[in-house]
Amino acid sequence: MKMKSVIVLGIVLLFGTVAFAQDYAKVEVPMYYSFMRFNPENSNVVSGFSLNGGGGGVTVYVNHVLGFTGEFNGYASTTKTFRFPATANSPCPAGCTVTGSGDMFSYNVGPVLKYRGERWEPFVEVLFGGVHSNTYNNLFKACQANCTTTLTPSNNAFDFVIGGGLDIPVSHNVSIRPAQFDFVLTRFGNDFTKGNQNQSNFRYNGGIVFRW
Repeated sequence: MKMKSVIVLGIVLLFGTVAFAQDYAKVEVPMYYSFMRFNPENSNVVSGFSLNGGGGGVTVYVNHVLGFTGEFNGYASTTKTFRFPATANSPCPAGCTVTGSGDMFSYNVGPVLKYRGERWEPFVEVLFGGVHSNTYNNLFKACQANCTTTLTPSNNAFDFVIGGGLDIPVSHNVSIRPAQFDFVLTRFGNDFTKGNQNQSNFRYNGGIVFRW
């Protein structure tokens, strides 16, 4: 009798596991608010500033853990006063203050790994793509009277994203994403970055995810 009960329990657990593996959202479409802390130059000669915007994308899962995602993020133009120090590596060696604006648009693809719990679904991601910003070009125009920059900066660069977040399912088709935190590496290279073509940036996303 005990053996029969064990066998029945094993069958129930087996089919329950199979059902769990099959009953997962195969497509997710997030829509969210996005905050970016952008550092135009890692040594802080060109000071960082905050960008606010939003984004969305689509993730397609090949099983209940592994998926591939594509995302797009846009950030509104922000005007900031930049104070360049009087140092040898400054764009204005004599020191100066200029006002410039900058916006940003990014597009990335890559794999995502998600753990599917009953009440929460943490995930991690690694993405690659590109980013567009007019920050450096606008600084170039503002600095022409005082700065030593000579080449018009490119508005486009490669970027790399690594991070993760948490989804909280509220129904079969909807979940809330209260927090997603990413490190975003951009590779703009111009006279303002002084040979350091890596910019280390921080990103937060939060919003809603539609699932099918």
